Amino acid sequence: MLQSRTYTRRRILVAVLGVVLLVELFQLFWPSSRFYPLATLDGYSVGGQSVKDVTERLNAEVSARNVALTDQSTGSKIELAAKDAGLTVDYAQRAGEAARHSFIKRLIPFSWLFSHNTTAEGLPKAVTAGEGQITSEVRNAGIEAKDGALATVEARDGYTFNPGDVISAAGGNVDETAKGDLLAATLNLNVVQPTVATQTADQLRTTLAAGLGNGVNFTYADGTWTLSPADLAGTISVTQNEKDNTKLDAAVDQSKLNDVFKAKGVALEVARKAVAAKAVPEVFATDARASRAVDMSKTADALAQMLNSGKNAPVEVTARNITNAALYENLPTEGTIEDKLKQLFGNATYEVAVYDLKTGESKLQINADGVLTSASTYKLYIAYSMFQAVESGKLTWNSPLNGTTLNTCLTRMIVNSDNACPEAWLRAYGFNTVTQQAHSIGANNTNFTPGNMRTTPNDLATVLKGYYNNTIATKASTDKLFPLMQTQVYREGIPTGIGSDGVVQDKVGFLNALLHDAAIVRCDKGDYAMVIMTEHSSWSKIAQASLLIYDEL
Repeated sequence: MLQSRTYTRRRILVAVLGVVLLVELFQLFWPSSRFYPLATLDGYSVGGQSVKDVTERLNAEVSARNVALTDQSTGSKIELAAKDAGLTVDYAQRAGEAARHSFIKRLIPFSWLFSHNTTAEGLPKAVTAGEGQITSEVRNAGIEAKDGALATVEARDGYTFNPGDVISAAGGNVDETAKGDLLAATLNLNVVQPTVATQTADQLRTTLAAGLGNGVNFTYADGTWTLSPADLAGTISVTQNEKDNTKLDAAVDQSKLNDVFKAKGVALEVARKAVAAKAVPEVFATDARASRAVDMSKTADALAQMLNSGKNAPVEVTARNITNAALYENLPTEGTIEDKLKQLFGNATYEVAVYDLKTGESKLQINADGVLTSASTYKLYIAYSMFQAVESGKLTWNSPLNGTTLNTCLTRMIVNSDNACPEAWLRAYGFNTVTQQAHSIGANNTNFTPGNMRTTPNDLATVLKGYYNNTIATKASTDKLFPLMQTQVYREGIPTGIGSDGVVQDKVGFLNALLHDAAIVRCDKGDYAMVIMTEHSSWSKIAQASLLIYDEL
């Protein structure tokens, strides 16, 4: 019996020693790049995972943790993800140190059970302050169309702070658990509060929604057409009141209303009734030209007035007062667009280039590489030369030119087609320089010599494409140029032809028998570069040509 007990104890001892040996072997040979089973780090379970995997996971999870900030002056509270608060999260060193097992610890039996390193003070910090400032612009409350309905855009404080101040204000402590906020701090956030409150936007949205009701009836003559709230929500534009910045104004975007009228067939039905009443030319009774029968400005104003009243009521559609009926008379109707333009221009010289500005696709080419004297369209190249000088820092818009500033010269050159400023520019910087600049952007058939500037429709389209896509000038430059082109005073050509169907930003040229128009056309069919160069023709023919081209787009 005694022998049996001794044998049993021996077996138990051997078993225990065997387990200890296995644990020792396990601890001795467990890789230092991997956490022991059951290990945690800062409250996260990391047992059995590699340092690399833990680093990637914790970097992502901690970067998304909430940071609660309170402005010490206003008491405003802001909650941001750690990454948005400018905090840098990098667990590479912290995880590497936490997973490392010293040789001494490996020799201590079952030490892996206690190697969690959950809040080890000696570990490198994983969360530090990034560089630079964190800034969020103040946002006034507003209204937007969302999923076919009006929705309030909530007001939001603006703020500016340094990430380093966040950690300092938190006492340098980052919560080392996986729950709750990563940190909370009170500091100077330089809060800028909005002037238009969310409540103001809510009230206006309620009023507009009441005006929309279950739909709006539009009337003309004996016709009535109903458009749903979903149809009209996207046409409503809400802006801050100019006199009282705490209030909002609601208007109707006539271009967007025009698109809805065309898409829903209202424009065509109105046009047919207007033609029957002899209020507009018969050619308006087609899909392509129907919206020209509607005075969209007055109709949009009438809709806005009804909506702002908060009382759903019919809106009367106003027919356009046609002052240029001749534009629509005797338009060619047979054949391709090339055939129609040939009939239209007759014996005159004409060259045309049309490009889709979003895709770069050529839509129409008629002798588009033919070289003609540019007349004042060359000023688009001079504008590019000016932009190059300003963007490179050689000049500013306040630099002197021709007795005034460069900024004033650009305005006069584009809006009024002034000649003195571009001529002064060419004298100062040289014809060859401007020629080389034109060639550098792909306008290879464009050349400047005293008294004879020559270009092509494709070259003018190239510079227009470059402006549109900001490949030859910055957005700041084109933001200056496009409004000037849109308000230039000579608008009898392409702007007249496109009419209410789009916005035209163009530069014309006229010299003796030459009449040219180079335009960016932004319309319901897309955005296009449209260049028409002619000799012995007329502005009305150019307008009609742009109308025919628009019909084909």
